Amino acid sequence: MAEELSGEHKLRIVLESILRNIPKEEQCQKYGISEDVFQEWHDHLITNGGKIFDPDFGKTRTRVRKVHQMSSLSKALLAFSLLANFAVLILVAVWKLYPFEDADSGLGINQTIPQVSPVDVASVEDEPSKTRDASLVTEEEANLPSQGHYVSPEPLIPPRSDLEHLLAKPLPLLRPKPLLPVPIPEPAREISFMGQNFQGKHVVYLLDVGTHVLAEKETKESFKAMKTEMLSSIANLSPHSYFNLVLFWNLREAHALGKTILRANHESKKLAIDWLSGLGETVDELKVKRSLYYPKELLYAKPLPGVVGLWYGLSTATSFDPDLVFVSAGNLPAFNLSEVPKSHYEGLGIDSARLSSNRTEGGAEEVSDLIKLTARKWLISVEDASRLPLTEDSIDDIALRRLGFLDGNFSAAQMIEIPWGKSFDHLISGMEIGIDRVPQTHIFVSLPPYATLPSSLIDPAREFSESSKGSFTLNPSFP
Repeated sequence: MAEELSGEHKLRIVLESILRNIPKEEQCQKYGISEDVFQEWHDHLITNGGKIFDPDFGKTRTRVRKVHQMSSLSKALLAFSLLANFAVLILVAVWKLYPFEDADSGLGINQTIPQVSPVDVASVEDEPSKTRDASLVTEEEANLPSQGHYVSPEPLIPPRSDLEHLLAKPLPLLRPKPLLPVPIPEPAREISFMGQNFQGKHVVYLLDVGTHVLAEKETKESFKAMKTEMLSSIANLSPHSYFNLVLFWNLREAHALGKTILRANHESKKLAIDWLSGLGETVDELKVKRSLYYPKELLYAKPLPGVVGLWYGLSTATSFDPDLVFVSAGNLPAFNLSEVPKSHYEGLGIDSARLSSNRTEGGAEEVSDLIKLTARKWLISVEDASRLPLTEDSIDDIALRRLGFLDGNFSAAQMIEIPWGKSFDHLISGMEIGIDRVPQTHIFVSLPPYATLPSSLIDPAREFSESSKGSFTLNPSFP
């Protein structure tokens, strides 16, 4: 696996171990590399990492010229061609130095027999006795051969152009044809979720697992449908992708599948699928199964005091430096007050005396009929009558839940209103990355019937998602 990793990925693995203080053994097990290989990368970074700050770093480059090696067949053909040309040259040289003659006729190849005109032959036969005066015989005639005897003239050297056709044409050298570049497919950078495809390679799934997700039939169905969507998305992740799964609840509780972002191999995906599938459908099962993996104390994210609820979950998710964050949230203000320690309210500006009164035994009393009537009239005035149930008791129950009276057993003195806008400001001021590097965030909020979220929570959530080029969806329709 180590050979498949790029230099950038190796650097990221080493820096991740250094910055987040992750033991070498755990980092090697996570990425499937040996400790010797990891130590080699670590020593290389320590030894040569400072060179990037040298003044001449990156200014000079050495161009390496690639030499193509000839095949054995090409070498054999080249040797044969050279030998053939050399043999032809030797034959031509021998021919020029030692001209060959015909053994029978004594004539050279390029010699010609002079032609005798028939007229001259007839004159000789008609006048056999006639002789010519020796003085009238020209020099050229004196040099003519006697009848029937020919003297071979000097051999003629054939012109150079006649020799060219005797030379063997050299065989063309065989050049290996360059292989066409093999197209390497780009690793998949698409992640599917809720019936859509999103561009990204690193993704974090953030799921609200507060007990309110199982409070009513509608919330149970929405929670189950959202788990199904996350399971499908994780199962279809490319092996080249990275992911993490974060569960959050109440104000400042979160657990993650890994301390760092994980490669989407078969083992990691199986752990995530088993975790989501085993959350159960009852409150008791949910409380036990949601705390199986790394708690907030072991995670790199350390949100500032005052960052609570949805913002605490987002702060944990963005600490893994993902490209995408998919958030599933429910009725966040309906958390169980008895499960939240006093320290989780720090930084919110809530009176500590009020927090102490909430934990006083016997302080709870049943809501009076006057409060129920007031709550009922308030709900009827703000909601369309066609959306409300038919019975007054059902309307009272919805109105009391909206106002923070859980099951009608908490008095108004025990209600705690979370300043969600102030908590969002703490999130932005405590982020370690600039707003331009905020991962694309898609938030899906599923609420029970007749419930709504305060504007101080919905408006910042919509602003955060849209500023990251993401989306905000209230009560989504599942594919």
